Amino acid sequence: MYLNRLHKNSHLTTAVLSLITLFLIVTFWGGKNSKLISVLQDLVALLLLFSLTVLIRSYIKQNKISFLSLSYAVASIFGILLITILFSSLWFDKLSEKLNSGISLFSFASNFIGIVYLFIFCFGSAFVFVVLKEFYFSRRTRSNPVYFQLLIIFGILSAITYTLFNDINESVSIAFLVVSIILIIKNSLGISWIAFLTKKEKYKLLFISLMITVLALLLIGYSSAQTVYAQTLIAYSTGFYKLSVLVLIYTVIYFGVLLFTVLFHLPTAEAFDRKAEEVSSLHLFSSLINQVLDFDELAETITELTRKVSGADSSWFVLYNDSSAKTISSKNISNKDLEEINNYLLNSGECRNLSKAKICSIEKSIIKTRLSEQFSSIIIAPLRFQTELKGYVIAARKNGLIFFEDEVKAINAFSDYASIALENSRLLKESIDKERLEKELDVAREMQKKLLPAVNPDLKELQICSVFIPAFEVGGDFYNFYADKANEFSFVIGDVAGKGISAAFVMAEVKGIFESLTKILSSPKEILFKANQILARTLHRKNFVSALYGKIDLTKAEFKFARAGHPPAILIRDEEIFSYQPKGLALSLDFTDSFSENLEEVKINLKKDDTLIFYTDGVTEAKNKSNEDFGESRFLETIKINSHKDVNQLAKEIISEISVFTNDSTQYDDITLLILRWNKN
Repeated sequence: MYLNRLHKNSHLTTAVLSLITLFLIVTFWGGKNSKLISVLQDLVALLLLFSLTVLIRSYIKQNKISFLSLSYAVASIFGILLITILFSSLWFDKLSEKLNSGISLFSFASNFIGIVYLFIFCFGSAFVFVVLKEFYFSRRTRSNPVYFQLLIIFGILSAITYTLFNDINESVSIAFLVVSIILIIKNSLGISWIAFLTKKEKYKLLFISLMITVLALLLIGYSSAQTVYAQTLIAYSTGFYKLSVLVLIYTVIYFGVLLFTVLFHLPTAEAFDRKAEEVSSLHLFSSLINQVLDFDELAETITELTRKVSGADSSWFVLYNDSSAKTISSKNISNKDLEEINNYLLNSGECRNLSKAKICSIEKSIIKTRLSEQFSSIIIAPLRFQTELKGYVIAARKNGLIFFEDEVKAINAFSDYASIALENSRLLKESIDKERLEKELDVAREMQKKLLPAVNPDLKELQICSVFIPAFEVGGDFYNFYADKANEFSFVIGDVAGKGISAAFVMAEVKGIFESLTKILSSPKEILFKANQILARTLHRKNFVSALYGKIDLTKAEFKFARAGHPPAILIRDEEIFSYQPKGLALSLDFTDSFSENLEEVKINLKKDDTLIFYTDGVTEAKNKSNEDFGESRFLETIKINSHKDVNQLAKEIISEISVFTNDSTQYDDITLLILRWNKN
């Protein structure tokens, strides 16, 4: 960047010094009829022209000015130059006389005005030359700079030889001028960048080309040797005068050719614009396929690009939801017309077994009279993913305009992109839903974990073991211990129906209820009854809860419990297994008096080494790959075989048997196991 700035500054300095030098030469030696002075003036003027050319080209490159804008700029500069000539001709007669008769030191003001005049035309010529150079090299598949370089060489030779040999023989300069014009004609042919303009831009270029050609011809007319304009430039630099005329000739030829080229391009401009729109739209849509898009945004994109790709007046697309078709998005069509056309296309058999885009004419259709607008031709293309039909993309034209086969091909390709994009959108939504569900499950698991006891109570009368294995899908298993009352130990184990975070919230509520009731009530039956009454205010029957509440009197060795729809309690005594399943409905299934009537409390007097086992249905309903339950019989058999072992070892053996049985199958329900062993005689 620093080198570029330094490069620009050096050329700007060169341009300023060239102007000053030229001013001094004309002021002190302008009146002398010397070849050396004339050549020196030409060389300094050419150096000024070169410096301005480099500066202007650098500015155009840096700002990336469009071809149309450059054409407007050329027309503007020609207009300014023409106005300058017209105004200067009113008061330049006196200055012209001084220039022709020889300029003295005392004509400082007139020389200064002349230098400014020269600079204006030098800048204009440099700008036009740079623009013509940009046009020459733009969009060429085979760029050959030789012809343009030859044009520059012969143009400079024509200017210099005119200064050197004008008094002797002008034919040398004319010969170089003729060669330069031939090269101009050669360089003006094969204008390729027009093809990349839109129809609207081509109309603008047609107008501006005509304007530039007319202005350039007027300037050439003012360049004859008899005009004040020509005499002024010749007085300061004969070489620059010849070069400026050559630039004007180049402009007339180039923009004249451009004018006719644009005229020939206009008939095909609309078709080209449509093809360009198709390519850009398909490119845009292909890049959108893999982007994360909201479905509504994607629907808008599909509809808008369908209209652009086909050059249609209206567009929309429908998707199938189960067996019905629903319009997702539409452009430039009323709901009434949309419904009429959809009914005609989708219910008349027009689209039956449609595998690719199809043109449908409605000019002679019965629905034509029912439409509020004059739709005439329709393209309908299926949206398929693999072999499944997802819906249709539809485009319509009005006022008798019809679609052609090339538009059918474009819509066909576009519908394939749209199908992929819609499927990606669906998969993305599923992925987001899955991620949201996983986060929800993480919250529920964390909640469930925090609601369960961190450690088991340490009692000399009891050995206590608890096992909780959460499922992949969070369930509502819970348990808790209460050892706050003297000589009394209570516990609860339960299972909330349902899964996910809702079950975890219900579990938290139920756990809190038992926490409160344990402090004010003593009977297991009474606690379950009261809990059911409280839940009547908040729970629906679909959120029922199975629970078992038990209490051990540590002094009397007496165990009392009641169950509300929970799996039975198991007692191991003297290597025999007893199952206790007293009556009781699950909590929140019944809020009438029948709940209490069907609730039974059981009392067991404990003996030394009596073992009590409580569990949730996740134990017996654990499934293997054949969808077979672990079952109560396998559970009891495992208990019987390992009943003599320590409670922790017994729990370990039970869980091990379940793991072997399920054989790494997915665990869909929590597994909760409580084992209590009485130590006192």
